[in-house]
Amino acid sequence: MRINNSGNLSVEYFHAYFRLVINTQRIDKNGAKNLIFKRFFHDDPMLRGKTTYTNFEKAYNTFTY
Repeated sequence: MRINNSGNLSVEYFHAYFRLVINTQRIDKNGAKNLIFKRFFHDDPMLRGKTTYTNFEKAYNTFTY
């Protein structure tokens, strides 16, 4: 999945990405969170802005599989 560098990424976008990572990497929700955090934010939560990071956290907290 392409990472969009412009605009704020939505909760729904991150839900889809969580599903993709869990299905393809065969890891749990926590493992997916760590992998996505490294891919998107490179260990800097504010790299893509506060709104995108907040949406990432909301997606993690509301994601059910």
